[in-house]
Amino acid sequence: MKLIDFSNHQNRLVRMEDVSDEYINYIHQTTIEDQWYPSFHIAPPHGLLNDPNGLCQIEGTYHIFYQWFPLGPVHGLKHWRHLTTKDFIHFDDYGCAMYPDDSYDLHGCYSGMVFKEGKQCHVYYTGIDQDDKANVCYGLLKQDKIDKQGVIVSLDKKITSDNFRDPCVFKKQDTYWMLVGGESVNGIGILPVYHGDTFHTFTYQGNLNLQNHNFGYMLECPNYFEQDGKGILFFSPQGIKSSNHYDYQNVFSVTYGIGDPIQNDLNFNAQTYYEMDKGFDFYAPQIFKDESGRYILFGWLGNSKCIYPSDKNNWAHMLTIPREIIVDGDRLVQEPLEELKSLRDEERQIDTCMSLKQAAFELELEVNDYFKIEILESKENYISFEMNEKDYILDRSHMTFMYNEKYGTRRYAKRLIKENQKIRIFVDHSSIEIFADEGKTVFTSRFYLNDIKQMKVVNAKGKYWSLKSIEIENC
Repeated sequence: MKLIDFSNHQNRLVRMEDVSDEYINYIHQTTIEDQWYPSFHIAPPHGLLNDPNGLCQIEGTYHIFYQWFPLGPVHGLKHWRHLTTKDFIHFDDYGCAMYPDDSYDLHGCYSGMVFKEGKQCHVYYTGIDQDDKANVCYGLLKQDKIDKQGVIVSLDKKITSDNFRDPCVFKKQDTYWMLVGGESVNGIGILPVYHGDTFHTFTYQGNLNLQNHNFGYMLECPNYFEQDGKGILFFSPQGIKSSNHYDYQNVFSVTYGIGDPIQNDLNFNAQTYYEMDKGFDFYAPQIFKDESGRYILFGWLGNSKCIYPSDKNNWAHMLTIPREIIVDGDRLVQEPLEELKSLRDEERQIDTCMSLKQAAFELELEVNDYFKIEILESKENYISFEMNEKDYILDRSHMTFMYNEKYGTRRYAKRLIKENQKIRIFVDHSSIEIFADEGKTVFTSRFYLNDIKQMKVVNAKGKYWSLKSIEIENC
């Protein structure tokens, strides 16, 4: 079958109704038959997934939306796809919940969130109109669909450039607050702040004062919440450069800071900002508070401006595993969600050399001064993760299928815990998520081996579990 040529950028505006069912069935089949397609991560049935959106829990049911271009592994005309779950193991897939079919979002329904208030679930998202202008749009989540209402905040060229997106809404006392990602007219990353007396009327107040920290030319995907008298802010800056090999090595990264809660003076006084993830492929995370009080995060397990080996099979990217976020001093701790333990199947003790029957597994390693793990296709083709006295090093320079080498083949992080610790690792065909320093240091990455056959472990003990697949039922 002849595929759409997306090197012609005009084709990225092709709509679902413009292609045949045969075409959709074909790209779906090539997607799910791909050897690198995950088994316990949320991934698109075909096309491209990127930002998690609209995360919330309603009467015991978790709602997960993601930004989706259905027709290929490129950033084309964006929709929102919708899944629900009660346990993060069994999911119902309701398909597309929001289409780019109104004048104010005709060129894409981009990132946004759900703000719960009583029984109402307010949806805020970025709509790209038919003139390619970005605006903040509003809707209501009603059962399994989003009832779009229209534009509530228009792009103002006196405040930002065309780079204006990703609203985050929260409430303090009787005032609704909105942060939006932006680029100033002078090419500096900013977070414009809006106030409202109602959930759909907002007025610009100024830009959040980040105390002279320089975060490049654009800030995307702001998230903010307050806990125990602290304000927690994270966002995805674009244009940061680092002179050392520890920090900001990806094309784009994610950073967070913890300070006093934001007040009407718009100051945010975090003294230090940290990267949320030290791997190759983590971006645009979103957090929400569930009905038991947990803060749960999903991220986009991918990165921009990168062609992946699996793109040829008509799909791109996945969501991270769900993680609980805990505040510890000026650091965030990320822990794999407790529910994921239900995926555990066969259990084995870690050995120095292990044959692997499948490419989806979890490791819990007890380590001390030095350790190293290699996940192998062969002696020549493997990825490795090691810890020495001061550093962690994730190395994918020996993958079977190399890509994006211009951004390096190794990632480093400084070791925070010097004594014994447990490290948890999740591998799912072509992704790896590593939780070290009790969750304060995390590496999230894609990798491409032709097959995963063996694992070698040096100076560590612990447990291995093969992991079952999550179950996704089409509704």
